[in-house]
Amino acid sequence: MENSRSGESKAQQPDVKGWLLKQKHSMVKTMDKRWAELYGAELRLFDSKEAAVPNRLVDLTDATWIPGIQTAMQTSFSLETPKDPTDKRYTFAVTSGEDLQQWQGAIEGLRRVATTSRAGGKGGPKDTNRINLVALVNGKSGGKQGEELIKKIRKHVGDANVLDIVKGGPQAAFKAHAADGPNTRFIVCGGDGTVGWALQDLEKVRKEGLLLGEVAIAVLPLGTGNDMARTLMCGGGYSGGNILPLLKKAAVADTQVLDRWKANIEWDGGSKEVLMCNYFSLGYDAEVTRRFHVKRETSPHLFTNRVVNKAWYAGYGVKSFLGGSWDVAGGGALVVDGQPVILPPGVKAIVVHNIPSYAGGSDLWGKEKSAPFRKPATDDGLLEVVATYSPVHSLKIMAGFTHALRVAQGKSIKITVKKPHLGGPDASKGVFAQIDGEPYFVDHTGFHEDVKYQPSEAPPGSNVTLSVTFTHHAVATLVSNPKSSGCCTAPVVD
Repeated sequence: MENSRSGESKAQQPDVKGWLLKQKHSMVKTMDKRWAELYGAELRLFDSKEAAVPNRLVDLTDATWIPGIQTAMQTSFSLETPKDPTDKRYTFAVTSGEDLQQWQGAIEGLRRVATTSRAGGKGGPKDTNRINLVALVNGKSGGKQGEELIKKIRKHVGDANVLDIVKGGPQAAFKAHAADGPNTRFIVCGGDGTVGWALQDLEKVRKEGLLLGEVAIAVLPLGTGNDMARTLMCGGGYSGGNILPLLKKAAVADTQVLDRWKANIEWDGGSKEVLMCNYFSLGYDAEVTRRFHVKRETSPHLFTNRVVNKAWYAGYGVKSFLGGSWDVAGGGALVVDGQPVILPPGVKAIVVHNIPSYAGGSDLWGKEKSAPFRKPATDDGLLEVVATYSPVHSLKIMAGFTHALRVAQGKSIKITVKKPHLGGPDASKGVFAQIDGEPYFVDHTGFHEDVKYQPSEAPPGSNVTLSVTFTHHAVATLVSNPKSSGCCTAPVVD
């Protein structure tokens, strides 16, 4: 048992620390050895002295010390914990009388001294010798799987370090923990859209002069495609199970750099700037993404989990195949680093990608080399342009039988498409596009993100023109560790 060293800040050192034996269950008398650290009214229990993330946090606010049984080997004691969200009684044991006196004095002293506790949600002392892990959870992701995940993570990092970003957004969460210290890491729990949202808000906070050092972002995949998580080797999707191994990996794994890109979107009558991390596409695949997104937003009760979501996605893919697709190359123009590039005739979709995973794990570019192209990387300052012929072509790519048509690679990409509008209200008469899974629709009335938008009657001959230009914007630091099978490989992955 150790007391905090003299002369060191209480904000950095626990009040008391040492080994405790913790009873596994009230009906099971076996004990587990845990490294324990007391910060105010928060007791942190670790699997080992070097562990990065606590196995359990115990809120000792208003706790009562109950003497136990003394044997030749150890002395037990119990704690009644009325404010702890996980359990109301814990039983521990120590192996020396000195340890017993120090733990008893510190815990009983909590009733005599007003203490600020992180477990109580106000934020308490941070141990600068360990990674301070902060979870940003999208409670709506994964069929609202995020709501249950919030409860699981709080058990290990405390209430103050778990934030549902549906309430206030990532920006508020970053600001709340801007002063936590250089050892803080954030784990974003959600889909690709949530990761992009968090990176954009992190940039806003940094522009305000906060979080100026390197900020590492880990990813726990809860979405449908989870392509960023796959790129970081975080698995295809968290489906339950013990969360602690995942948190430990997120806290200590390596980092890699990700290029981020600016997309300037122009259409007849307007323009818009969007940031991109993963990819952009237009054509039949973007149409499927748009129809899926509209259905999910307008009928959320039909999207209960990842498997159901994928079934809906596949259904819209079949519908797109049966309905036929627009020849993108027929009305398209591509310029790469200032030089025009001819699009392959007959292609029905064009993709500009920054990461190797697309639409739930497809490797569009492929592994084999082909001159004059370089091997793609997330931090090479280059984008890749590929094209596909049909949904059947995409299915073959997903199955690993082939890859997409490699069209170009460059630092600056501009795509312009012009689609003749044949008249009538059919939504397929417009242009579909998507960036990082967020779909858009452009028709004779303009650019539309609103899922409730209903296409209106258009006169024959009213063409639809869309132009998108990509330039490098910034870089981000993300957590990844291929050497140990990934920072966030989920215990259960489907």
